[in-house]
Formats: sequence, C-alpha cells, structure tokens
Amino acid sequence: MRIGFIARPTEDDFEFAALKGFPCLEFNLSDDLELLRRAGEINGWRHKYEVSISHVGLYGRNYLADDAGERQAHFDALRRVTEFARAIGAPLVTTGGGLNEHLSLEESCRRVLDLFPPAVRHAESLGVKFAFYNCHWTNFIVGPESWEPVLGALPSVGIKFDPSHPTYDGKDWAPQLAAWGHRVFHTHAKDTLFIEGKPFEDVPAGLGDTHWGRFFALLYHHGYAGDVNIEPHSKTWHGELMYSCILLARRYLEQFVAPPAIATRDDIGLKKLWGS
Repeated sequence: MRIGFIARPTEDDFEFAALKGFPCLEFNLSDDLELLRRAGEINGWRHKYEVSISHVGLYGRNYLADDAGERQAHFDALRRVTEFARAIGAPLVTTGGGLNEHLSLEESCRRVLDLFPPAVRHAESLGVKFAFYNCHWTNFIVGPESWEPVLGALPSVGIKFDPSHPTYDGKDWAPQLAAWGHRVFHTHAKDTLFIEGKPFEDVPAGLGDTHWGRFFALLYHHGYAGDVNIEPHSKTWHGELMYSCILLARRYLEQFVAPPAIATRDDIGLKKLWGS
C-alpha cells in the first residue's frame, strides 16, 4: 500500500513528490482535456523524478444524457482519457456512471450496462483497469444499491472509494467498505470536519472526524494493494497550504501503512527462542 496525492500537471508537483518521498501521483480531469496533449511531457517528469502515476479520473460527464450526441461526446472523451492513462503508465481509469433524473435507479443501471461495456473492453485491451468513483458529481453509482446490479454484471470493474462521500450522505462508510472492499481498486483520503452536526470543511486526514484506523483495517481485511492518494479539497487547504495539507495528511496516515515484511537474522533468532 502506498500513499500519494492528487497532483497538478506541473513539474513542481513531481519535484515535490520526489523530494518528500511520495512514490505516486494521480490526475483528475473534467471539462478541460488539454492535459491529454501532454503525455510526452508527463512521461519526461515521471522518469526524471522516478514517480509513478497510479490513476487518471474523468469526472462530471453525463453518460446518461438523453441526447445521443452528448452521450457519444462523453464516451469519446473517456476513450481519450483511457488512452492517455495507458500512455503515461497509469494502470487505472475511473469515471462516473452519469446521472439522468428522468430515469429510475433500475433504468439507469440498465442503461449503464448497455452503454459501458465497450468502454470497459477498450480499457482492458490497453491493460488499464476500470472503476466507478463513489462521488455524486454527475454520477448515480455511489453505493451498494447501484454497485449490486452494475458491478454484479461487470465483474472486472471496480470502485474508487472515498469515505467522505457516504459521510456527507449521512451514511456510515464502514459497512460499505466492509462489504465491498474486495472491489475497491483505488482510494482517496480527505477528512470531513463537522461542527454541531453540520459539515464545516474538508481538512487533511487526521484533522477531522473520519476514523482512519477503521478505514485501513478494512482495506487490510480485503487484501487491498492499491494506493491511498491524499486529496487537498477545501479553500483553506489549497494555494499556499496545499503542500502543507499533503504533508500533514501523510504524517498521520503513514502510521497505518505496514512496512514490508522482511525476515532478519534477529527475527529468525527470536522465533527459535520462543519456539514459533
């Protein structure tokens, strides 16, 4: 398990990652796809600084729009993002399932299962895994009620899980992760701070109300081997405090990341001494 962060497409972020010992970064896109033209530049930085790209996300795309032309434009963007992920060595692409208020949950699931298989097959043909994020941003595939029919029919597709999203829905994220952790391909770490029962601000992990020990315990339970990427999210923790946010979060989260199990001579001696 590795701790990384969501990066901007700048050399500064790659240099910061290398200097501070972050092994991986990720990129997230929505309307602006200019980054897709810069695969060569990104590859230059990742090789120069020896930092890998763990994931590329495409958010806010309404694949369930009533207009067929709009739907096709979004799937064309997804195809380009998937090819970009392959080009920069990212093993995973995530997106939402779309959102159409005229469709019931059952109808939305059926439409996803009709429209998405070519996108999933395209990703897998490039050696890229595919997952749906659990955020509401133009997306209805956010929890067990949609995971059951959609992921049940798409066994190779996973979940990008962020505990803040069910929290803001008034739901306990732990039962979701306990039941579905085996399908989690990627995770984000940002904390939620509530004051008098009301959401106040997203803060660095460890400064809010999320029980990160439970989060990691459930990841270990399911044998999770992916990355946990820090997400600076609120106005306070962007700008001048963005790198501080990342370092504060890592300092807290790394206590839960188990070091590699390497048997030493002392370890072997202790086992003989205690007969185990």
